[in-house]
Amino acid sequence: MIPQSTLLAFDFDGTLAPIEEDPAGVRMYRAAATLIEEASGLQGVVVAIVSGRDVEDLLERTRARGAYLVGSHGLEIRGPGGAVIRDTPPLDVDLPENLAADIERASLRLERKKHALALHWRGVQSTAPETMIVRFRAWARSAGLDIIDGRCVVEARCRGGGKEEALRWVAGAIGASRVIYAGDDVTDFGALRFAAEHGRALFVASSERVPPPGVTVVESFRELFRAVRKEVMI
Repeated sequence: MIPQSTLLAFDFDGTLAPIEEDPAGVRMYRAAATLIEEASGLQGVVVAIVSGRDVEDLLERTRARGAYLVGSHGLEIRGPGGAVIRDTPPLDVDLPENLAADIERASLRLERKKHALALHWRGVQSTAPETMIVRFRAWARSAGLDIIDGRCVVEARCRGGGKEEALRWVAGAIGASRVIYAGDDVTDFGALRFAAEHGRALFVASSERVPPPGVTVVESFRELFRAVRKEVMI
């Protein structure tokens, strides 16, 4: 029997959707959409999707209106049905023009988000990324921004939030007796640790990250799909 108020939460990129060179081209796995829809309809299960993407971007890609949507690493939270729970003021600083131009010449991708600037270098075959990353980090520190590392991406973002903090908030808001969380990256480690302490943590394996302790490692989304369905008995 499913424990009442089970919080079933997922990271998006690398978990519910494949990692792509261009983040704008990412689409959720069809089976992930099915899983989210089925789980959202289960009595006693509350679904959340937790991402570094803007919440509007996340909604467009998931169409998960029955789930909690946590965007911008916890700086935005929407409840089921779209109720705005948290909406932090947007980032109000810009990258220096010379640095932005050098990033473009080095063929790196600069992504402007509501609360962050993200520098992507997946697929870039040169030594330029290392220099650009160092310069980007130095600018972020000088601007008083938080720096978050991902898989072939580094973000300079508004301070505050965090996936673990957001997951704790949602779990508390619904009175969750159990938490299940699936993720794939360093930014998920805190949320995975929280889930491991209160239910189960599932880590989608890749050659780019070593799993943290206390998690169940799955080798693919297909394996994750089976594990989650078994956990909530869909």
